[in-house]
Amino acid sequence: MELKDIILLSLGLAGWVWGIIQFILKRKYQKSDIAVEKRFEVYSNFMNQIDEMSAEIRTNPNMIYGIRNELMSELLTGDEIKINNALIKFNSELIEMTKISLKPMMIINQELNKLKLVASKKLLPKINEYKQLVTDFSNEYQLILNKISNSNDIKKTAEELKTIGKTERDARMSELWTEIESMMREEIDYYKK
Repeated sequence: MELKDIILLSLGLAGWVWGIIQFILKRKYQKSDIAVEKRFEVYSNFMNQIDEMSAEIRTNPNMIYGIRNELMSELLTGDEIKINNALIKFNSELIEMTKISLKPMMIINQELNKLKLVASKKLLPKINEYKQLVTDFSNEYQLILNKISNSNDIKKTAEELKTIGKTERDARMSELWTEIESMMREEIDYYKK
C-alpha cells in the first residue's frame, strides 16, 4: 500500500467515525429537545387550566359566597315556615355548591399528577407538597361546608365561611406556587435560548 492509499483510507475512516459521532450527538440532543417540548406542553396546559379555574371562580360569586341575598332575606323575616324553607333550600344549594367548588380542586389534582410524570427530581418534591396542600384545602373546605349544612345558626355559618382560606397553608401555597412556576421556567430553558 502506498502512502496516498493509507491517507485516503485514514480520511475515509475518520469521516465515517465523525459521521457516527454526529449521529449519536444528534439523537441525544433530539431526545433532550423532545423532553423539553413535552414539559413545555404539560406545564403550559397546567397553567392554562389554573387560569381558567381562577377566572371561573372570580366571575361566579356563588362559588365563593354561596349565600344569595334572597335566601338571607327569607331567613331574617322571622316567619318560622319561611325560615325552615330557606334552610332547606340553603342546604340543597350548599350541597350543589360543594360539588361545583370541589371540581376545580379535583382538576388541579389531576393536572398535578401529569406534572409529576414530567417534572425533574428537583421539582417533584415541590409538586408533591403543593398537591398535599390542595388536598388539605379540599378536605377543610368540605368539612366546613358539612358543618355549615348541619347548623341552623346563621351567624355561625357566616363566621365559618369567613375562615376558609385564612391559614398559614394558603400563604405557603402562594409561596410554593411562585417557586414551582420559577422552576418550571428553568426546566424548559425557555429564557436561556
